[in-house]
Formats: sequence, structure tokens, C-alpha cells
Amino acid sequence: MSKKGIILRLIDVVFILLFAFIAVSQVDMTLAIDPPKSVESGPFKNDSTEVVTVCVLNDGKYPIDDGQLVLADSLSLHNYLRQVSANAAKTGKAVGVRIRANWDSPIEYSLAAANICRSLGLSKGLDVAGIGRRGP
Repeated sequence: MSKKGIILRLIDVVFILLFAFIAVSQVDMTLAIDPPKSVESGPFKNDSTEVVTVCVLNDGKYPIDDGQLVLADSLSLHNYLRQVSANAAKTGKAVGVRIRANWDSPIEYSLAAANICRSLGLSKGLDVAGIGRRGP
């Protein structure tokens, strides 16, 4: 037997072992991933917390909750959230802000909203919505 024949047979043996390991191995598609925990806020409670949803568009505008109120810039957002916080403090409620960024909005608009929440002492959470995304 020539040296080429031995090498070819060793490659065959390696492939057979590889396929055998693949066939007998267990593939588990579910992964146990723990989502990160926020250190800034506790869980939102419906009865004692007012949650304001702030959407972030790619042109720097901030629609609030259902989109009937659209704030033109971050200064308007700051004034609005300060007013909501003051009104909630009168009733004894806490205010939580849910920041929902569109997939194509620049990150600086989302960070501006998060910084406003931090400066006002409001709990916040950040989501990125990929709805309506086109392309790769």
C-alpha cells in the first residue's frame, strides 16, 4: 500500500468519526439567558407608577404614548417629562419612562432621552423596535 492510500484512509476514518460524533451529540436549541437587570429602577407597578412611553424617530422627534403628542426636540421632551413628574408627585405616584427607539434612529436621540430621564431622576428602560425594517 502506498503512502497516498494510507492518508486517504486516515481522512476517511476522521470523517467517519466526525459524523459519528455529530450523530450522537445532543443539540439543544433553547438557551438559558438571563436578561440584564436594571440597577436604576425597580419593577413597575401599575397602581403606583405612571409609565410614559417616549418613541424616538430618525428625525429627532419624540412621539409620546399613542403618538397624538409629538415633541419636536429634546428640550420639549425635558419640559414635558418635568411637568409629568411634577403632576405625578402631587398624586404620590412615581414616573417611569419607556424609551422606544425606531431601528433607524440615530443613537444620540435615544441617549438624549435617557440623559433627560437621569437628570430628572426618572426610572427608564430602552427598547429598539425593528418593525418595518427593510434591507439586510
